Amino acid sequence: MPTKFDRSSIRWTLSWLFAFTALLTVVSFGLFAYLSVRRSALDASYSRLRSATTQIVTITELGAIAELERLRSVATRPEIAAALAHLAGPAVEGAARVLAPLQGTAPDSVTVELVDSAGGSRVVGPPPPLPSSHQLEPTAAGAIGPLIEHQGTLYVQSSIAVASTGRPIGSIRVTRRLGVSAANGRIAANLLGPEARLLLGNLDGSSWLESEAIDLPRVADGPVAFTRSGATWIGQSAPVKGTPWRYAVVIPEQVALVRAHDVVVPFVLSGTLIALAGAWLGFSVSRWITAPLVDLTAVTEAIARGDQDVALPATDRVDEVGRLSRAVGTMAISVNAARQRLETEVDARTSELSTAVERLHQLDAELRRSERFAALGRLSGSASHELRNPLGVMSTVVFLLDTLPDTSPKLKDYTRLLKEQIRLSDRIISELLDRARSDAPVRSSVATARLLDDLLTSAAIPETVHVKREYDHSLPSLLIDRDQIGQIIWNLVTNAVQAMSGEGTLAINAIVSDGRLRISVRDSGPGVPPKDAERIFEPMYTTKPDGVGLGLAICRKLARSNGGELTLVSGAGGAHFMLDLPATDT
Repeated sequence: MPTKFDRSSIRWTLSWLFAFTALLTVVSFGLFAYLSVRRSALDASYSRLRSATTQIVTITELGAIAELERLRSVATRPEIAAALAHLAGPAVEGAARVLAPLQGTAPDSVTVELVDSAGGSRVVGPPPPLPSSHQLEPTAAGAIGPLIEHQGTLYVQSSIAVASTGRPIGSIRVTRRLGVSAANGRIAANLLGPEARLLLGNLDGSSWLESEAIDLPRVADGPVAFTRSGATWIGQSAPVKGTPWRYAVVIPEQVALVRAHDVVVPFVLSGTLIALAGAWLGFSVSRWITAPLVDLTAVTEAIARGDQDVALPATDRVDEVGRLSRAVGTMAISVNAARQRLETEVDARTSELSTAVERLHQLDAELRRSERFAALGRLSGSASHELRNPLGVMSTVVFLLDTLPDTSPKLKDYTRLLKEQIRLSDRIISELLDRARSDAPVRSSVATARLLDDLLTSAAIPETVHVKREYDHSLPSLLIDRDQIGQIIWNLVTNAVQAMSGEGTLAINAIVSDGRLRISVRDSGPGVPPKDAERIFEPMYTTKPDGVGLGLAICRKLARSNGGELTLVSGAGGAHFMLDLPATDT
């Protein structure tokens, strides 16, 4: 029967010893050969990179010299001096014809400027793309500036001072939008292959202009090596004389090491074949030595692991191995029987324990609900007895005040607000008695801004609380349940004032957007701890010493019955509640 792999057994030890010796020999020679070829491939690649860089830098230097020669030639033309004396009229048109060759074959990407000694300028070509802070200072011999990155595009400037009768009268400034030279790119591709990348940047390694995006670090002259997206790149870098630029030509190191990688495959194949041959020889020798004990060892190990279906070796032998096999068979039968009895008992006890735990959870949940209902019953009875009678007296007094013949308009407004609050208080008491009213909302046309103003007026906010009304009084009238929505906002405002201990800033914001009315209440109090962020909406849960824990629970239920949601907005500083409702226009 199959045997378990065991590195300590004689069979596997001899097999591995033969295989390891053969493999170690092949790997040693293969590693030495690979390192030699790798070094040779890298040296050859650096040599090609250096040659390509030298050619490209030479071409660029010649181009820079030609650019300065053109500037010096144009700067001595009388048309330029005449235009700088008067930056208007026919003189500028004549100068434009002289300056046109500076734009080359791509006039749309080149700006030529005439700048007089007073700082005034006249542009030939498209508007200047760079702000004044990036402008290059002119010199008498002409100068080429560094690469400048502006709004995701690289530019370069060249300039020369213009003099008349030995006195400086202004300058010529040329601004070019850069792109990688197709000719230089072809040189790099011809010498190094299509994987080569040609990079142009400043001497300090900043503002690289690349044929493809490569994160090249700041480098010095000579060899370049860096890592990008987990791959290593190598190259050569050299400055461009007469300019503040440098060129770098880079290729993936993997491309340079193709020859070295080609050496690996033959060595891997030959090493594998030699190792397999050694392993087969060692296995044959060890099997001849250990064959009588291998099967029996595997059986005993299987029994120790707990396997029940174990095929025993033949027991017709009369030597020590035969007697041991029969003893192991008897032991296996006894162990299997004992294991089955234990598994049956464990399954029974586990089932009983699961049933008991589930019943305990149910009892605990029922007990919690009972406690909350008991507390709610006590609160309801107390609220009904203590509040209904005073509210009745208040209603009578308000009625008498409202019927007085000489009642002033201001007093009538106050009585109207008081009647509204008495009515709302009576409704809140009814909702407490019912734990939370499940009636459908009674919608009516309500002026949103007027509702918020009334609630803030009736909330008895202390003068020490600064109220910020962040809503527009031109908010449209909406179809909402005035009492339910008013109860939610009044509760939030009251909680905010209590949280700030009567001193701080209270902000009320209301907007209508995407068919939703969003009302937010923010305070500058200590805020809600993260651990209580969701529990504050649970019935009978409160953090106040004298609280009941129904306010926010009822508010959320009222919000949901109106098709909306009440949430706590996470953020730093104070508590921030958001009431989100469907905004149905009247």
